Amino acid sequence: MQSMRLRSRARAPLSLVVLLTMAALATGCSTPAPNYRPSLDNVEAIKAQAATVALGAFSVPAMAPGATAISLRGSSMVSPVGADYAAYLGDALRQELQLAGRLDPASQVVVSGVLLKNDIAAGGFSTNSGEIEARIAVHRASQLRHEKTYRAELSWESSFIGAIAIPKAQQQYPVLVQTLLRQMFSDTSFLEALK
Repeated sequence: MQSMRLRSRARAPLSLVVLLTMAALATGCSTPAPNYRPSLDNVEAIKAQAATVALGAFSVPAMAPGATAISLRGSSMVSPVGADYAAYLGDALRQELQLAGRLDPASQVVVSGVLLKNDIAAGGFSTNSGEIEARIAVHRASQLRHEKTYRAELSWESSFIGAIAIPKAQQQYPVLVQTLLRQMFSDTSFLEALK
């Protein structure tokens, strides 16, 4: 009888922890997106270019999807850099340029961008997806040399269970940004504008 009461008491705190965790998830708490990790493929593509580059402004229209937060099944994911995801994109590009040794704030070649779309669909049963779209401009001595909209999509295996799907979606966000930047760095017109 005594051991039965002890087991019952041991379950109570565990049940309370589970209940509190579920309540926290249900209230829509926000968590920061994972920090960006540069892609070695992107860094190698940048290194192949001789020009150094400065970064201009990265902005986002106020009503753009995913401008400041991405909804993930009732919770939201916010940028860990700046006030919005345009800052995240600009910082991702800065990291890659810096790692490649091609970032120079005094350069006459300036890359800037406008984040147009930024979303993760984490509500699927077995597959989830994400998309990002940005208009990138390259100026040399204040003269526009290149302007193009780049778009990346990514899908991954997931789960109907939120405790699996949400962390997986969070982990995929930096990969989605890497994919967008990879499209830029493989575009010959973008690379020509950097020279």
